[in-house]
Amino acid sequence: YPGLATYLSEEDSNIYVGTVEGYPALDNIIPKLKAKGIKKVWLMPLMSVAGDHARNDMAGAEDDSWKSILEKEGFKVQTVLKGTGEYDVVVAQWVAHLKKAFNSL
Repeated sequence: YPGLATYLSEEDSNIYVGTVEGYPALDNIIPKLKAKGIKKVWLMPLMSVAGDHARNDMAGAEDDSWKSILEKEGFKVQTVLKGTGEYDVVVAQWVAHLKKAFNSL
């Protein structure tokens, strides 16, 4: 994830990657958001399906969800409950990789 975070930040310095259980964590990201004066945050799961982690840990109403924590820190939060498997460009890439792997068998 740190490598992906670096790559994406080089493409757009306002993209951050965080993990629920690992590094970088939300605690690593909040100071960066504040330092840049960011006021609104979009939370998007980096998973093929927007399942339990996305609905509860990221976007849930509980006090320990990322959405709740960010709102308490003064950010406006927009959640996107759409997994990467719902984006045609991602699926096309997966299929291309699968075809290449299958053809090499």
